Amino acid sequence: MAFPIPFWLFLGAGNISWAAEQLTALITVCLLYPIAEELLFRGTIQRWLNSKSRHVFWHVSLANVLTSILFMLSHFVNHSPLWALATFIPSLAFGYIMDRHKTVLAPATLHISYNLGYFLSFGLN
Repeated sequence: MAFPIPFWLFLGAGNISWAAEQLTALITVCLLYPIAEELLFRGTIQRWLNSKSRHVFWHVSLANVLTSILFMLSHFVNHSPLWALATFIPSLAFGYIMDRHKTVLAPATLHISYNLGYFLSFGLN
């Protein structure tokens, strides 16, 4: 299934010579945030919602949709409205992977790859 393939794979990584200068940002944005977000959203919230309802629409669980809405809303705190809205689709991919593999390691790995690809392609701007 091609849905969860990170969009940046199609863009190609940009100039990464500056990445070493921003090692702290790289570790924070590409490792710590994705792990913390996946533990909270997929490991806790989605898992809890799945225990309350097993409704599925077109292979996407209701728990995934609700968790993705919360994930998207949480991004309004530090991002522009358009960017926060754009997190909904990757969140559905992360949630789908969680539903399919039943371990938070799977969506965390995918989330790390999304953030790493974006960081390496575009920086933090």
